[in-house]
Amino acid sequence: MWQLSVFAVLLLAGAGATQAQSLRCGRDFAQIGETKFVIESKCGAPAAKDSFCKPIGIAPSTVGRPPHVACDMVEEWTYKPGIGQFITILQFREGKLREMKYGPRQ
Repeated sequence: MWQLSVFAVLLLAGAGATQAQSLRCGRDFAQIGETKFVIESKCGAPAAKDSFCKPIGIAPSTVGRPPHVACDMVEEWTYKPGIGQFITILQFREGKLREMKYGPRQ
């Protein structure tokens, strides 16, 4: 019986963690794996957009070119959902939502 109670608590804690990473857009939510088109359709245009090269390692040298830093292009969209809400930063790689981060409350 005790093991069942522990399992139930862990299951509920995991469910809360899943819901914690979300951006509510009207009656829908932005979800990991969705494309930029789908996110913009659900949530509208972001307050800001940025992109940068996230280093992923050293690419080997090729003929006439020395080794260089290989990178993964990341696009960040910042949403400001409203007063008292956390600023939400969506990170896209290869055109799909891969990560959500949260900033301060507005």
